[in-house]
Amino acid sequence: MMKIISMHYAKYLPVFILLIVCNNVRAQVPVREEPRHKPVLENDYIRLLDVHIKPGDTTLYHIHAAPSVIVHITRSIIGSQVMGEAAMPPGEVLPAQTRFAAYDQHPITHRVYNAGNDVFHVMDIELVKKEASHDSCAALQQSNTETTINEKLVRVYKFDLSGQKTITLPGNSCAHLLICISGKINTTNKKIKTGEYIFFDPDTEALVSNKQAGSATCVLLELK
Repeated sequence: MMKIISMHYAKYLPVFILLIVCNNVRAQVPVREEPRHKPVLENDYIRLLDVHIKPGDTTLYHIHAAPSVIVHITRSIIGSQVMGEAAMPPGEVLPAQTRFAAYDQHPITHRVYNAGNDVFHVMDIELVKKEASHDSCAALQQSNTETTINEKLVRVYKFDLSGQKTITLPGNSCAHLLICISGKINTTNKKIKTGEYIFFDPDTEALVSNKQAGSATCVLLELK
């Protein structure tokens, strides 16, 4: 009797295996299709994914395959797990912390979890150009700016703008993406606050000012 039952279920074994494989495939999506990664801007330079992960939540496994700049907006406790490997223990990330990931050379499939008590907000900015412009612009010259990343397609700055102060973004051959990490700032044609951004096309000169009493912190991507 047991032998008959075993033989009965054995014929369905390939179907069970196929279902498991299909489920694993469905669990791996391009990062832009992962539900918590919201595409909010796409042009010739970037694909900006605005990411919010609630406390205790975990993303789907997703695939990173484009060179990317990661910009943290919140102070959060997060962890990650590469598919097929043990999960990494959670660690703290800080507002304005940035990093460059050469996912075009080293793609990964992973998931991210929020181990903290507040929403984790981060921007994943994929660089979609293949080559920098031949007349790529010179580095920004501002006394209060810190260069945090300098790669083939992008240069990244962090700066604090004290109350009633202004800086000028030059109109040159680079495009610019300005992200407000804290406070509120005014640009030539738009006001942005914490967690918001504005994109400037090449050859666009812009004034960035802080009209508040307290300081504001920004991250600026110079897109070559």
